[in-house]
Amino acid sequence: MKKSYLMIILFATGMFLFGCATTTSQVSFFEEQPKSDHEAIVYIYRLKSIVGAAVPWNVRIDDEVVGVLYQGAYMALHVSSGAHTIKIGESFPFIEGAIVEAIADNPSAFNAKENETYYIRSDGFAVNFVTKEKAMTELSSMKYDMGM
Repeated sequence: MKKSYLMIILFATGMFLFGCATTTSQVSFFEEQPKSDHEAIVYIYRLKSIVGAAVPWNVRIDDEVVGVLYQGAYMALHVSSGAHTIKIGESFPFIEGAIVEAIADNPSAFNAKENETYYIRSDGFAVNFVTKEKAMTELSSMKYDMGM
C-alpha cells in the first residue's frame, strides 16, 4: 500500500516538474517591420526543452514584464534605441528567486541601436544573443505568442 502511494506521489511530482508549457498559438513566424526610425526590434524565442518545461517564463525589459514566453514560441519587441536590460525567467510566485531567475538573465544589458534587429534565444537555462542566420533557421518553426 505504501509503495503505491509513493508511486502516485512520484508520478504527480514528475508531471508537475516536467509537464510542458507550450504555446497554443497557430501564428507562424513572420518578420516585423520597424514602426519608426528610432527603434530596434528584439526577437526573443524559446526552444522546446525538458529544462524548465513546466512553466512559461516572464520576459522583462528594463524590469517591466512585457510578455510571457512559452516553449516553441517567440515574441518580437519594438524598443527605443539606447541601453536596456533583458531578463527571462520565473513566472509564478512559488519559483520566484529559484535557479531559473538566477541564471536566465544572461543577455543582461545591451545597447539597442536604431534600425537594428537583435535575436535572443532561450534553450533551457541558456539565454544568448544569436546571429540572424541561426535565429531565422530556428524561428521558422516557431509560433508568435505574446502570452499575456
